[in-house]
Amino acid sequence: MAVLVLDAAGKVLSANQESKSLWQTGASELVGDFFPTLFSVDVVADDPEVLQAQWEIMLAATLDKGAVLDIQPREGAPRPMAVRTERAMGSGAGYIVTLGSPTGAAQASLGDGQAEALQLFAEKGSVGFFDLNLKTGRVLYSPAWKRMLGYADSELADTYEAWLGLLHPEDTTAAPDKAGRKFKVGARPFAVEFRMKHKDGHWAWIQCVGLQMVSTAGELERVIGIHIDASERKELEEEVMASDFRLVSLADEGPLAAFEIDFIGGASWFSEAWTRLLGGESAPASGSAALAAALPPDECPDGVEAWLLAQGPGQASFTRVVRLRVADGRSIPAILGIQRTISRKRVLERAVGFACPLPEGSKAGTPEPAPAQAAPAAASGGLPGAVVNEILSALAEAVIATDALGNVIVANATAARLLRIPPEGCAGKPLGQVFSLVDRASGKPGDNPLERAISASGPLPLIGDQAVVIADAEPLPIVWTARASFGQDAKPMGVVIVFRNPDEMSLTPEELIKANRFESLGLLAGGIAHDFNNLLTTILGGLSLAKDNRDPSGLADSEKACLNAKGLTKQLLMFTKGGTGVLTVCDSNEILQDAVKIASAGSTAVITVEVPDGTGPVKVDRAQILQVFQNLIVNSLQAMPPEPHKARVQIKAANSQVAEGQIASLPAGTYIEFEVRDNGGGIKPEHLERIWDPFFTTKKHGTGLGLATVLSIVRKLGGEIGLQSTVGVGTVFSVFLPLADQPVEVQARPAPSLRFGTGRVLFMDDDEHICALTSSMLQSLDYKFDIAKNGDDAITLYKRYLNIGRPYDAVIMDLTVVGGMGGEEAFRVLHELDPGVRAIVSSGYDNEEMARQYLDMGFCGYLTKPYRVTDLGKVIKAVLG
Repeated sequence: MAVLVLDAAGKVLSANQESKSLWQTGASELVGDFFPTLFSVDVVADDPEVLQAQWEIMLAATLDKGAVLDIQPREGAPRPMAVRTERAMGSGAGYIVTLGSPTGAAQASLGDGQAEALQLFAEKGSVGFFDLNLKTGRVLYSPAWKRMLGYADSELADTYEAWLGLLHPEDTTAAPDKAGRKFKVGARPFAVEFRMKHKDGHWAWIQCVGLQMVSTAGELERVIGIHIDASERKELEEEVMASDFRLVSLADEGPLAAFEIDFIGGASWFSEAWTRLLGGESAPASGSAALAAALPPDECPDGVEAWLLAQGPGQASFTRVVRLRVADGRSIPAILGIQRTISRKRVLERAVGFACPLPEGSKAGTPEPAPAQAAPAAASGGLPGAVVNEILSALAEAVIATDALGNVIVANATAARLLRIPPEGCAGKPLGQVFSLVDRASGKPGDNPLERAISASGPLPLIGDQAVVIADAEPLPIVWTARASFGQDAKPMGVVIVFRNPDEMSLTPEELIKANRFESLGLLAGGIAHDFNNLLTTILGGLSLAKDNRDPSGLADSEKACLNAKGLTKQLLMFTKGGTGVLTVCDSNEILQDAVKIASAGSTAVITVEVPDGTGPVKVDRAQILQVFQNLIVNSLQAMPPEPHKARVQIKAANSQVAEGQIASLPAGTYIEFEVRDNGGGIKPEHLERIWDPFFTTKKHGTGLGLATVLSIVRKLGGEIGLQSTVGVGTVFSVFLPLADQPVEVQARPAPSLRFGTGRVLFMDDDEHICALTSSMLQSLDYKFDIAKNGDDAITLYKRYLNIGRPYDAVIMDLTVVGGMGGEEAFRVLHELDPGVRAIVSSGYDNEEMARQYLDMGFCGYLTKPYRVTDLGKVIKAVLG
C-alpha cells in the first residue's frame, strides 16, 4: 500500500517506498510536492487560487471516503488508484493518504469505520506510528513501527527505555524527545532524521514526522509521530556524494579537463584541470570562445558551433584526438570527448565533455579503434586505463561495453550495482548472462540488445517497457539504449549499452507544469494566428493604399486593427500568466467581450454577446473570471457536431433578483446572471449528475478538472453555477455573481490631442526602425532628443549631459536589448548617478501588474508598444508635469 503524509496545506511531508515506486520517483523527490500536482488534472493556469481550489476539491472527494483518481507517474500514462484521506492525530497535524488498487474501492468506502481502518494501517502498513507520553509514562509503538526495526510485536516492549536503547549514541540530541532546548507552549510540528538500531545489528536511518506537546511550564510532555525507513535514501545520497567526490578528484585535482557549455543560456563551467591544462589564472568567462581558442584555427573556420555539429554525424557524442592550443602558444595532443544536445531544428543547445592530455607524438584526428576484446588499459599514445575506469565510475548511468561477439569488455560500478554482480565478475562473460531483458508486463523474453543495436541505423531510442533479470530477485525495470561501433571496414566492433533505474532518474517537473499550463493555449493557437493574420491584412492593406495609391482612406482602419491586435496580445498575456488574487470591480460586458476574444479565436461558430444597458458590474479576480468564461465557451465549441451543422453560441448578462430559497446556496439579493447557451450535441442524462465531479470527463484526452475548477472559482466569489441540457438541442450554463457594491472605476479619457512640450529626451531601443519612427514622433512634439542603441550608450550620453549640469528631462528605455545592456540594468546605473532621473519603461508587455512592478522600482512612467504620437506625448507630459 502506498502511503503519503501531508501537512494541513496539502504538501507532502513524507512518502513510503511503495509511493516512490508508484510515481516512479527517486528517494526524496515526492517530499515538498503539492498533493494535486501528483494527479492527472485539467489545469489551465498555475495561479495559487486555482491550485488551492484543486486541493479543496480533492480533499472533499477523498476525506474519510474512497475515490478513484488518476495518478500521473513521472513516466507513462496516468493510472487509476483508489485514494483515501484521513486526518492525522493531533491538532493541525495534517493528513494521511493511502492509495491502493481501484478494485474494491467502493466497498472500502462503505465498509468499516475510521477506527478499524487506522488499526489495520497501524498493524499492516509500512509506516510506523509511535506515542511517547513522557508525562504519564505511557508508551505505544505500532506493530509496523517495530517491524521496521526487525521486531515482532511481542519482541519489543512498549517502554521509553526501549526507545532510548535503540537510539544511536550520536543522534540522541536529534531525536524528537530531545530536539531543541526551548519549546513553545502547545502543539509543535517537527520533522527530523536519526538512526535506530535494527534487530540484525545495523543502524537504520529513520525519517520522523509528528507533533511535540509542550505544557504551559515549557516542558515536553508528549511526542506523537510516524517513522519511515530512510536507509535507502541515505545510501543513495552517500552514493551521489561519492560520485561528486570522484568527479572533483578527476576534474579538479586530477588530469580530466571537464567542461559544460550552454549555448542557449550562455552559461558555462570549466574544471580546474582545464585551467591547468591550457593555462590561465581562472576559468574562462565564455565557454564557446574558450573552446574555439583551444582548437586550431583550421579545425573550425566556420566557428566552434558549426564544428561541433559537423562531428560524429548521426551520433549524440564523439571522441577525437586533437591538438589543443595553450596560453603560452604551444599546442599539445589530447583526446577530446563531447556529448551534445541538439534540437530537432539542428540547433546546438548544450555540450558536455572532457579533454585529457596524450603523450607527445600522438596523431591528431579520429583515433584508431582498439581491439574490441581488449579491456581498458594504457595503450601506446592512448588514454590510460585507470583514467577510463575513473571516468566510467563517475557516471550515474550504468554502462556495459561488449565486443562484436557479445562478450562483456567492461561494466562500470553503476552497472555492477544495479545488476548485483561484482564489477570484476562481468568481464569476459556473454552479454546474455549479465544483461538479459524481459517484458515488464508479460515477463516474456525481450530484445537481444547486441543484435538490435548492430541492426539499427544509429543509436537506439530510449526503451522503457523492459526489465533486466537479476539473480535471486525480481526483474529490475530499467530505461536503456545502445549503440554499435563499426570499424573502417564497416564491420561491427562492439556495442555500448547505457541504462538506468527509473526510480533513480530525476525528471524536470517544470516541463510537465509548462505542458499543462499552456494546454488550452495550444488548442487555440491556430485560431489566434488566423485572427492575427486578418488584423495584419487590414494594417498592411491600409498602408499599401496610402503608399502606392496615395489614398489615406484605409489608414483609420489600419490604426484600429493595430489597436485590436494590441488588445489581443494583452489578453494572451493575462491568459498565460493567471490571476493575482486581487478583487477588482469589472464591467460585465467587458468581461464577456474579452473572454470571447481568446476562446473564439479561429472558430467558425457565430458567437453573440448581449448585455443590456444598465447591467451592473461584479467584483472578481479579472484573470480568474476570464478563465471561467473562456472554459465555458471552449466547452460549448468542442461540443458542436461536425459540419454542415451551423454552430451558434449566445452569451448574455443581465441584472437578476434572487428571492430567498430560489437558489439554495445563494442568499436573497441582486445578482448578475451570465448565460452561455450553445446548440451543440447536449449532455447525456446519465452524465448530468457527475458533470461537476472532479476527474469526470467524456473527452478522449480530457482529465475532468475543468468544470470542477470553474465551480470552485464561482463559489469562492460568492456565486453559483448551474446548467440545463437536452441531447440534440444544446446546453445552457448559468452563472450568478453578486452585484458589486461600488461602480467600475472609470478613468477620464479626454479626446486625443498632441501634447507639445519642451525639454531633452533620451530614447533607448535596439530596433533601428523603432528608433527612426520615435525620432520623428519626438520631433513632431517639439522635444530635443538623443538616440541610444543599448544601455551602455545611454549611460555614456547621460553622464555627458549630467557632467555639464544639464541632465535629460526624461529617459525612455526598452527593457530587452539583444546582446547588450537592457533598460532595467541601465536604470539602476543611472539612478546611482542621478537619484532624480525620470525614466519611462518602453515595453511590449501590456500588463498592469508588470507596470506596477517597474513603477515601484523607481520608473516614472510605462509606455506600452505599439504606441501612437498621442500616447508618447501623454506619457512624457505626465512624467515631466
